[in-house]
Amino acid sequence: MNNCIARNRKSPSDEDAYRRAYLDRNPSAAKRDGLDIAAVIAKDGTRGHGLLPEEFNRSHDRENHRVKDFIPDSELKSKK
Repeated sequence: MNNCIARNRKSPSDEDAYRRAYLDRNPSAAKRDGLDIAAVIAKDGTRGHGLLPEEFNRSHDRENHRVKDFIPDSELKSKK
């Protein structure tokens, strides 16, 4: 898990499975700290999930933001 620059993307149809897999890999994401688990695309094109401030995740904007604890979907698929 690392931080990266990424933008929002449409959540996949099996988003709940990705969220569970993300929480398995990063249990600290469950705490109430103003960060949402968000489906994002990293600047290099990698699709994944990470922690994004609620205001950016819920705005559905197309701007790049700093995403904490980014995990590529390819790693999460093996945990689904």
